[in-house]
Amino acid sequence: MILSPLFGYLGDRYNRSWLIAIGLIIWAASTFMCSYAQTYWQLLVLRGIVGIGEASYAALAPPIIADLIPAAQRTFYLSFFFIGTPVGGALGYIIGGGISDAYGWRWAFRVSPPVVTFLAITTLFLVPNPERGGADNANNSVQLTQSQEIRAGTNPLVQLATETWTLLKTKSYLYTTLGFSCLAFTVGSLTQWIPVYVVYASEMAGTPLSNSEANYIFGILTCVAGFIAIPLGSVVSKFLERYTMKADALINAVGMLTTSITLYIAIAMAPYNIVAFWVFAMITQIAAFIGWAPNTAIILYTTPALMRSLAQAVNILFSHLLGDAISPTIQGELSDKIKEAFKDFDISISTAVALEYSFFLSCFVCVLGSVFYFFGC
Repeated sequence: MILSPLFGYLGDRYNRSWLIAIGLIIWAASTFMCSYAQTYWQLLVLRGIVGIGEASYAALAPPIIADLIPAAQRTFYLSFFFIGTPVGGALGYIIGGGISDAYGWRWAFRVSPPVVTFLAITTLFLVPNPERGGADNANNSVQLTQSQEIRAGTNPLVQLATETWTLLKTKSYLYTTLGFSCLAFTVGSLTQWIPVYVVYASEMAGTPLSNSEANYIFGILTCVAGFIAIPLGSVVSKFLERYTMKADALINAVGMLTTSITLYIAIAMAPYNIVAFWVFAMITQIAAFIGWAPNTAIILYTTPALMRSLAQAVNILFSHLLGDAISPTIQGELSDKIKEAFKDFDISISTAVALEYSFFLSCFVCVLGSVFYFFGC
């Protein structure tokens, strides 16, 4: 998270393929070392280093796609890239959980490093480093000139600060970043607490699920939702572009508003009908994921080509800083406070009710994110 702006700064100036490969190697090595951690703090530090890998490919891969693909087709190709986020996360639940149950938690950290190392090597040989702005129209030459003027005659720290401030002064970029931060806040909460909530709510509904069963079902639904929602977002974007230039922002605004409504329904239904909960949870994830590719498309076509890696990196920084880095803790603390009011009830009931009420915070944050995207229009 913290190193995202550094990779963004370097990515706007140096070979992005090499930077991605370096980040992936660090990611693979630190993940593998997690399997040998002996203390909580060792594991915490190593997991923090894993973020360096994310800082590389998450910040630099979308600008490479933007420099290869014309703006009219960009959202479609970005959707293929972003399918990896929910699908990979879901497979982590399923495969990691299965390996952990069968061989112990240390082996769960030893599966992905060889795969990531292979991807790092193939990145060096197969992923190009295209000319920045190479797929843009002639109007981008003005933006290129402006970006070069910002860099002229200043040291790296001044350049980084100046370019970041330039991005944040751009209305569409600022509201898009705030909107996506709200989405990250919600997704972070759901990922952490939905499986826990389901275990207690299913017991109230009379169809109890174990932790592993809840995680498995949630992982499957997340995987399916990602496959459906992210390509669907690009299709809807292409259709709406015939009628409005604000299609991508509108998709995100409506998607987040829908997420708030269906999440509320899902949480309210869980103690009574767990099947209905899973149906609305699936719809919630589709609504949340549908705007991921259009969100990145907004960032890429509203910023100069020479600043796109930094723009993507700053977006990542804020989405984690204001989103999924804090939301699980905030919701957990809120749930504990609410639980105190139900301390006389059975532990399963009090935990389920406390978590249910705490999820309403995510519903509110989704509405706030929708407002940001509408302002970004």
